[in-house]
Amino acid sequence: MPKIPISVGIVGYNGREMTKAFLRMSQGTANCYHITSEQPLGPKVNVLVAAEASPVLTAIIPELGRDDYLVVNADDKTIFPLLSQSEAKLITYGFNARACITASSVTDDGLQVCIQRTFCGIDGAERMPQEFPARGQENSTAVLGAAAAWAVLNPSQ
Repeated sequence: MPKIPISVGIVGYNGREMTKAFLRMSQGTANCYHITSEQPLGPKVNVLVAAEASPVLTAIIPELGRDDYLVVNADDKTIFPLLSQSEAKLITYGFNARACITASSVTDDGLQVCIQRTFCGIDGAERMPQEFPARGQENSTAVLGAAAAWAVLNPSQ
């Protein structure tokens, strides 16, 4: 039986930049879609990255199952009321000290990503607290969101 590729959907104001950053990080090992009201969801996503609350996000969240992941920007408090509509595993990212995945430093060519708490990735393996570099020309929030999705998919950074 052929392996079904993992799909990542990205919703939000900097979704195009985040999609570019994610595709560079994944090097073709996962599909990634920027989901907008004009560009609706294609195949089912296994990981949904939400940079902000929006009507598009509100429509997609209930479709996520228990084996899916919802990666949300912890810096946008308007997302949190929507989270009760999903059974997906929740991972937070952002510059908020309470985020599961944050940046320990930002430089001109990228940032140092910090996984602050252990969580299980899409393969069932634990992601232990660690740091890894994420390079990109996109803004820091877009690179951090892409790196959070990549951490869910990739067991070793």
